[in-house]
Amino acid sequence: MMQKKLIALAVAAALIPAAAMADTGNVTVYGLMSMDFDNVRSSNVNTVAAPISNNLNRVTNNATRLGFKGTEDLGGGLKTIWQLEMLADANGNAGNGLGGAIRNSNVGLAGSGGTVFYGMWDTPFKVAHNKLEMFDNAAFASTIDLLGRTSNTGVNFNNRLKNSVNYWTPDIGGFQAKLAYGTDNAKASVPVATATNMRVLSFSGTYENDMLYAAYAYEKFNDASGTGAASLNSDQKGNRLVGAFKFPNGQVGLTYERLNNDTVAVASTSRNAWELAGTYKMGASNLGAAYVRANDVTNTTGTGAKQYSLRYGYNFSKRTEVYGMYSHISNDVGANYNFSVNTASSAVAGSIAGASLSGLGLGIMHSF
Repeated sequence: MMQKKLIALAVAAALIPAAAMADTGNVTVYGLMSMDFDNVRSSNVNTVAAPISNNLNRVTNNATRLGFKGTEDLGGGLKTIWQLEMLADANGNAGNGLGGAIRNSNVGLAGSGGTVFYGMWDTPFKVAHNKLEMFDNAAFASTIDLLGRTSNTGVNFNNRLKNSVNYWTPDIGGFQAKLAYGTDNAKASVPVATATNMRVLSFSGTYENDMLYAAYAYEKFNDASGTGAASLNSDQKGNRLVGAFKFPNGQVGLTYERLNNDTVAVASTSRNAWELAGTYKMGASNLGAAYVRANDVTNTTGTGAKQYSLRYGYNFSKRTEVYGMYSHISNDVGANYNFSVNTASSAVAGSIAGASLSGLGLGIMHSF
């Protein structure tokens, strides 16, 4: 026992000088461990052209992360803000360990006139829906499988915007506006048959009090589509309305969105979708359910889909939760929506038109 104490004292003595040299008084270390064991399957598998498993068991990493953040008081009500957040490969599937991807990270200034920062951050369009999101936008059962996209391969409006400049107004009586502008750091000098001016503008205006939450969000991608003449000078636009009524221990909310694809080479198209979602807490338990309907793309019948998701969670503490989830997506004959989150290893045939997909999972989440 005495030997162990001497070893501990020696280690502490070695670390104290290094710690004394580092000014970490304004640094907060935080993170989330979140994984689940799930089964995902598809009822429509093209085994001739591209063999794909229609029934897969897996352990999934749901955006496990490690972050550092802090502030510095500059006086006069002004302060520096900063954050550096990284995705962690907690289950070893990606093989890249810590830092597999950068998540919300920024540096900026905050004061009485609002907050301005540079970096990579969730767009106001995406965040406007987060009040109704049950899965942290990071599980197969999340409704962003349908919301914010027009298919499994369409433009995704559920983004974390890189190379962005952001401004948030102060919260005034529950009202707040957020604006993000993403620059095109690799703009082509002359037009070519590919996306050349990929600027992004995202905006939201929200109001919240003890009983209500309401939001309007708008986002526009310039030249967002991939390659080819049909995508040249293509502008993708989204409009979203979100509302929720809050009551003791729960809420009920509704989302409506319209996505537009405006192109030069072909006729412009649009797609409407809506979601009904609700949550309720009972002591340490919490329940959630959501239903989403994505309508047909303009002039293209059979391109809609619907999804419903269920969630049950039990909180052992403020930091640790065990939860179960189920989700089902039914594609119309010409639609190819998929479980858009964590599908790299899922082998679910959502890219095949008309597929019906389902998933069942049991997860553990711990925040620190």
